Amino acid sequence: MSDGGVTRTLVALHGNFASSRWWVDLLAAPPAGWRVLAPDLPGFAGTPHSGPVSIRAYADWVQDWLGGQGVTRPVLLGHSLGGAVALEVAARGPQALSGLVLAASAPLSGLVTPEEHYPVLELLRTTPALMEASLGALFPSGRPANFADLLTDGASMAAAHYSGNARALADWQVEAGRLAGLPTLVLGGELDALITPDLVRAQAAALGTAATVLPGRGHGFPQEDPAAFRALLEGFLDTLPAS
Repeated sequence: MSDGGVTRTLVALHGNFASSRWWVDLLAAPPAGWRVLAPDLPGFAGTPHSGPVSIRAYADWVQDWLGGQGVTRPVLLGHSLGGAVALEVAARGPQALSGLVLAASAPLSGLVTPEEHYPVLELLRTTPALMEASLGALFPSGRPANFADLLTDGASMAAAHYSGNARALADWQVEAGRLAGLPTLVLGGELDALITPDLVRAQAAALGTAATVLPGRGHGFPQEDPAAFRALLEGFLDTLPAS
């Protein structure tokens, strides 16, 4: 998977109430021939944030960050909200990427949160037990070993993000045709109540590919079953031509 000894780059983007520590397994043991980079998006895990809370603003930040890292033609891996950010970056210039991996990604048409759920989102800011229960529900087959770290990072999210990220996902969408020709892997979890298997399959169909739904796993399937996720990821990376 490397060309003349040059290591290729996989950039992993976390979701809402999350951080780069959702990718500890990939960071500790990258696929052969690849390096893995996983930034904390602005306002997550205590990182600074200013300006609007929007998918487009996150994508602007990612593009600037990639330029600062000297990264060219990476594969973008996005989970949940991070999938929307990856899709937005990809749609702006699919030729700038080598591939796209969507893990329980927000749908191409955005994700609308019912108005009655917004008070609950705000309540998460001041109710640790509710935050723990909400994050725990993402891992129905078992919490990952670093769940305490994930909980700490989730509770360190910027105050404006609690409702802001839900509004951002509702206000965003992307046309599938803008990603034409970009190799894409679409994955989901059978027990995911947020990004359901039907949504995952519809996303894959719109992008002209097939979906893989992991049985017995939820929204956090990359962390619930890292071995199965890695096998699917590495199988996809093996299909990509050398840059």
